[in-house]
Amino acid sequence: MLRLDPDGSRMGAVIDGAGRHLLDPAHTGRYLWSQLTKGEKTGLGVAVGHRIQRELGLADGLHLDFRVVGHEVDMRFTTGGNWMFPPELQGGLCLLVRADDASGQWSLGLLRVRPELMRTGANRDGKRGLSAQGRSAIHWIHRDLPLPEHALRQLPADVVAAIFAKSSGQARTEELFQQAQLTAITTADLSAVTMQLDGVKRAREARRRLASRGVLILNGTHSRDCEWASALDLPVLAPSIWMSVRLTPAPQHDDSPTITLNGIPWRVARPGDPETPLPTAVLR
Repeated sequence: MLRLDPDGSRMGAVIDGAGRHLLDPAHTGRYLWSQLTKGEKTGLGVAVGHRIQRELGLADGLHLDFRVVGHEVDMRFTTGGNWMFPPELQGGLCLLVRADDASGQWSLGLLRVRPELMRTGANRDGKRGLSAQGRSAIHWIHRDLPLPEHALRQLPADVVAAIFAKSSGQARTEELFQQAQLTAITTADLSAVTMQLDGVKRAREARRRLASRGVLILNGTHSRDCEWASALDLPVLAPSIWMSVRLTPAPQHDDSPTITLNGIPWRVARPGDPETPLPTAVLR
């Protein structure tokens, strides 16, 4: 597993992708796993297993989920602190996946399931969770790695409520970029606030409209935007990431990082700086 995914980036993307697929933000406006129905939460583990198998090219198992270097392996998924094991898994190898979008972390471990590692009590199906001894027996492959970030998960609840209070997808997009400045915004965030498949189109329109308020919207697919982000000492922009920042003309003898627009240096605005429309050059 480490050879196939040394830093865990493939697994993290798979887990996040499975969650986004079930949330279906473009049609539902949902952005948190807690918004899934009970049935969808059950399907999340199944979706993660199928996507892991496809992403890493693992062969089907004869009795368990798949094979890893010839070993039959079952996959168990939880968003909590424990997993449930049916009686037929005793003695078998399990890949244990734990993920929680509230904390933004995920882990992957390996365990040989044995009776002495189980709790004494079982549910109606005979499934039992791990005891404290069982949890300590997990061989962790990746532990507490970050899930891909999404702005709507990080923003305060009142800010998110203000965004969704707007009556149109375009208005919600513009509110997102104004409220979440200097925050990485993903296409999933855009889909959720627009509740449309053309969230990127709304972001492009927001770029034009918010420039009149001094807000510059950057996108990592454009080399010029990445150069501007670097010059302003902003976080590196990944190709699919959007970020907004309010700018203001830089006064003389200001040593802040700047970019030059229409021959004038601009820096990141501070709370007391007045709104100054950006030059039309940034819209091209």
